[in-house]
Amino acid sequence: MNGRKLRILTETVQKLLRRGAVANIQKMLSRIHPADIAVLFRHLSQSERVNLFRLVRNVDKRAELVSELDAELRADFLQSIGIDEALKALERMSADDVADVLRNVPDEFGSELLARMHKDDSLQVEGILRYAADTAGGIMVPDFFALPQETTAEDAIGRLRAAVDLEMAFYVYVVNEFEHLVGVVSLRQLVIASPNTRLSSIMESNVVRVRVDTDQEEVAALVSRYNYLAIPVVDTSNKLVGIVTVDDVIDVLHEEATEDILRMAGSAEDITESRSLWRGVKTRLPWVGVAFLSGVAAMFILQTFVDLSSGALGLLLFLPMVLGLGANVGIQSSTLIVRGLATGLLAEGRGRGFAAREVGVGIALAVLYGMLAGVGAILHFDPAHGWIVGVAITLAMVGATLVGAIAPFLMAKVHLDPALATGPVVRGVVDLLGIVIYFAVANPLFTTSTGG
Repeated sequence: MNGRKLRILTETVQKLLRRGAVANIQKMLSRIHPADIAVLFRHLSQSERVNLFRLVRNVDKRAELVSELDAELRADFLQSIGIDEALKALERMSADDVADVLRNVPDEFGSELLARMHKDDSLQVEGILRYAADTAGGIMVPDFFALPQETTAEDAIGRLRAAVDLEMAFYVYVVNEFEHLVGVVSLRQLVIASPNTRLSSIMESNVVRVRVDTDQEEVAALVSRYNYLAIPVVDTSNKLVGIVTVDDVIDVLHEEATEDILRMAGSAEDITESRSLWRGVKTRLPWVGVAFLSGVAAMFILQTFVDLSSGALGLLLFLPMVLGLGANVGIQSSTLIVRGLATGLLAEGRGRGFAAREVGVGIALAVLYGMLAGVGAILHFDPAHGWIVGVAITLAMVGATLVGAIAPFLMAKVHLDPALATGPVVRGVVDLLGIVIYFAVANPLFTTSTGG
């Protein structure tokens, strides 16, 4: 759903909610996919979300909507609708999705939900929750279709038809008397086999499998490499305990790609508008610190080769620090926003709030490192140098943050790829801006030292 359609849909829904046009809203919701409703939820108030959710008549559609919501938004939303309504939605969801929900809600609320679920369902969910969230055991579906190796093709097809509650039946897994995985049969192989053929005769015994403690990134790599629709998960004794399906793998690839992109930019925080400013500062503080220390190292290297330790020329020692800090915060801001736009997390309206928070984080970091650099310049030179360096670095970092936060939206506005706003574009603009600001602030000292 593009930005224009989303804006129109949001305005229409809000208008209908204010009018109390229940029939119109329900008719509209019946034609919208739950994933699109989940995107719409990002732009509604909590009361509007609750009212809209209660107008979704189909219980399965409600459950799918809950599973599609952003983790943090979902946690707050489920608490708003209360235990009873949340429980009805969770009971229609798969065990792996329920486990994902419970990992992101407050412990007390999650424990109550788990305690009130049906015993069989709660046991499945608890089984998944035993494993780390980023492992095969943590993302697996415990519902799978497995049969003994002596089963005939005809019998297997009959049992498959009878398994009406099974959502994911991509393959027939073959197990021995100890429920150990010994083979796999594709549905095509099963259908074309003679009715009396045993599964042991047509199964592929060299099964690619993962253990419950296998990292989710490795699981995704295997599914991608072999083009599987699902991959079996076994415990330490080779007992089949679940499967990881391709839709979960897509989520993993999306999550890992975002994580890697943000790490490359020197920012490990989530792309979430509701994250506090202090958390953003704390997360990015050490990464910006690397640029600061690099600037300090560059200063000593320059001082070793060139005598710039006196007068206004001493300010040139701090130029690499100014450029490095500006580029660092500028690229961090632009990368976060570009990734948010690419994933749809920062659509119209929501993006402005996130950009404002980014500017706030940039200002806080600018003041902190400006003060540190200023104190260093005072100790190394004199108060005049300290004042100039501190102010220049603060202004340069604030300017860089503004460029990094605004450039992606400008690119998107003129229908260019926002990704162009990262790397060379932001770095070039930020470097020029840093030089202009630095020497504009330092101009009085240069003028004084040259007698102008």
